[in-house]
Amino acid sequence: MNNPPDQGFTLIELLLVITILAIAIGLGTPAMGKLAEHHARTALLNDLLTGINHARTQAVMQGVNVTLCPLDQHHRCSGDWNQPITVFRDAGRTRTLNRNSDILHVVQAPGRGKLYGRTGIRKHFAFRPSGLARDSIGHFLWCPDDGEAENAFQVRINMGGRPAVAQDSNGDGIAEDAYGQNIICP
Repeated sequence: MNNPPDQGFTLIELLLVITILAIAIGLGTPAMGKLAEHHARTALLNDLLTGINHARTQAVMQGVNVTLCPLDQHHRCSGDWNQPITVFRDAGRTRTLNRNSDILHVVQAPGRGKLYGRTGIRKHFAFRPSGLARDSIGHFLWCPDDGEAENAFQVRINMGGRPAVAQDSNGDGIAEDAYGQNIICP
C-alpha cells in the first residue's frame, strides 16, 4: 500500500508567510490612515458646500433670513465649529433657534481634523432673503489632525453669499487664501 506524501506547511514556511503578511500590513497601515483622512476631508468639504448652498437657496426661496452656525445648549450660535452646524430660518436675526421646525439642514461635526469658522467677531454666517451674506462674510478652514497645510482646505463665503474653495494656484501643494498667501493651520 502506498502512503500519500505528507501535505501541509512546515514551520519555516508558515513563519515566512506570517512575516511577509506582517510586513505588508505594516506598510499598508499608514496608507489606510491617509485614505481615511482624505475621505473625511472630502466628505466634510462636500457637506459644508451643501449646507452653505442650501442656506443661501432657502433664504431666497422662502424670503427669510437664514443662519448657519453651531448651536450651544441654549440653541444660540456658538463659536465651536467642531460641533454639528445647523442651518435654520432666523426671521428676527436673533442667531437663536426658536423652533425645531425652523431647522433646514444640519452639517455633521467633523469626524477627523479641526474646523475653524472665521467670521470676524460673529459666531455665524447669515444669508438675507436676497441671498447676500453682506454682514457675515468669512471662511471655513479645516486642518487635518497632523496640522499639515497640504491636506487642509478653506471655503470662503463672499458678500454675494457664494462659497468658493481655495485653490493651489502656485503649484506648491498648499491652497492660497483670499490674499494669495498659503493657508496656515493653527
